[in-house]
Amino acid sequence: MFTRMRTAGYALLAALAVGGSLGYAIAQEGSDSTVDVVKVERIGPSSEQPTLSPAAQAKAAKAAVASATSSCAAQSQALQSAKREKDIIRATCLDDKLSQCNANLQNIKRREVSLNEAIAEGDTGRGNHEFTVIGVLSQKFKMLAQAANQCVGQDLFDTGDTQVKEEVDLFAPDENPGVVTGVPDWPVPYIPPPISGVN
Repeated sequence: MFTRMRTAGYALLAALAVGGSLGYAIAQEGSDSTVDVVKVERIGPSSEQPTLSPAAQAKAAKAAVASATSSCAAQSQALQSAKREKDIIRATCLDDKLSQCNANLQNIKRREVSLNEAIAEGDTGRGNHEFTVIGVLSQKFKMLAQAANQCVGQDLFDTGDTQVKEEVDLFAPDENPGVVTGVPDWPVPYIPPPISGVN
């Protein structure tokens, strides 16, 4: 008798284990998973526009390298300021961003040299590829500068371009505010007599 109960208990335990696993699998299939997507803005020519000439590509690459160099220099100055103020959290954050900036700066300089070599050799395919990579690296520098500003807290003060919006209330009076109207005389208030003392 006990063997039948033990066998039934094992069967019940196995059924619960399978049912629980199946329920977990169904719950996993029904959950919504999210994927972070980063939108990459195209710098330079788009597919609708004609490609830039090699000279224009070289000029744009030189400007991108100059911008990247100044971005790294600004981050270095912010790091030195954080170290002088002995702000360890800000210094650690800025040190990380500056390391990434310097690594990408070396990369963008190498890509500029490769672009200039491709232009000198007349290899337009390689030149277009190097110019595209420089554009992507330029976007990376913008994101690193934003991240460095978050380390410093500067992004709290950067509100973007100022925009002025005018809203006119539809129920606003149509009076001329330059004209002052007189205040009418108020009548003397009537004070009623006190209640009589007779009951």
